[in-house]
Amino acid sequence: GVCGCDRFKSGSIGDVIKTIVKKDGYRGLMRGWVPRMLFHAPAAAICWSTYEAGKSFFQDYNEQKDTGTIT
Repeated sequence: GVCGCDRFKSGSIGDVIKTIVKKDGYRGLMRGWVPRMLFHAPAAAICWSTYEAGKSFFQDYNEQKDTGTIT
């Protein structure tokens, strides 16, 4: 394959997983899990925190708008 990557005959997830397990075992299947989690966990936390802050802001804003006490 290109850059040392393996080519798979089928693009289905099941076939790819079976090929990896056959070639490298379950350890090969889980290779890279920790770095990937360390990369994606902070991004997910920032995204979720921003969503919750925005939701809280707009809930408070709508409550104030309904009662006529916008400051």
